[in-house]
Amino acid sequence: MLEVIDLAFAYKQQKILNDISFTLDYGQSVCLLGKNGVGKSTLFKCLLRVLEPSLGSVKINDRSIQQCSRNELSQLISYIPQKQRGIFHFTVFEMVLMGTTARLKNYQQPGTAENELAEAALVALNITHLKNRIFSEISGGEQQLVIIARSVAQQSKIIIMDEPCANLDYGNQIMVLEMIQTLATQGYLIIQSTHDPNHALQYADYVLVLQEGQLLQGIPKTILTSQQLEAIYRVPITVHTIASTEKRICLPTKK
Repeated sequence: MLEVIDLAFAYKQQKILNDISFTLDYGQSVCLLGKNGVGKSTLFKCLLRVLEPSLGSVKINDRSIQQCSRNELSQLISYIPQKQRGIFHFTVFEMVLMGTTARLKNYQQPGTAENELAEAALVALNITHLKNRIFSEISGGEQQLVIIARSVAQQSKIIIMDEPCANLDYGNQIMVLEMIQTLATQGYLIIQSTHDPNHALQYADYVLVLQEGQLLQGIPKTILTSQQLEAIYRVPITVHTIASTEKRICLPTKK
């Protein structure tokens, strides 16, 4: 369980987050929404202990992350950045194997147990056929699945993703979103930031919405109304219900 209690953060005198509280359990797919600059990345950095909050606390399984060593924290929570830097020609298997380093001591090399974890992660993400491919030579969607597999190999049950579908074509977005949904059903807590409210409406179990430092939260169909989306993005938006599936989509409203 991830618990955030009365969290606040400010850069010098500029308040970014104020009185943020929420509790999320394993087995959920959660979307974090909000305009650019509203504090989504700052919230993630506080959850990862990259930044220290001005007030409040973050707990995982009833334990403050301040009490965890970096190695312990990496076994509880993993992070997938929006962009993968580097041009080294690692294979897909080598990329996934890197996720096991959190369980190793200094200068220790991955052994049989770590190789088995990497193999299992490839199976879990249905990408064993990519095992020996060069990471930089596969598609963007496949690369994102590999990075998610690396987090699975890390064995952290909480995975934070910074806009995992950014720069992906529509087909690859669906592939990644469906895999996130599958991992949630397997007991992972997935928290992803997104600029597309349709991702939240169609794939999230729960949403967190940051607006002017405050947090709005709940299930998508209750929180992501036409009025609320207009307030967030300041453009006319209408949420429609597809009668055959009861799913919701949002579209810009023509003036």
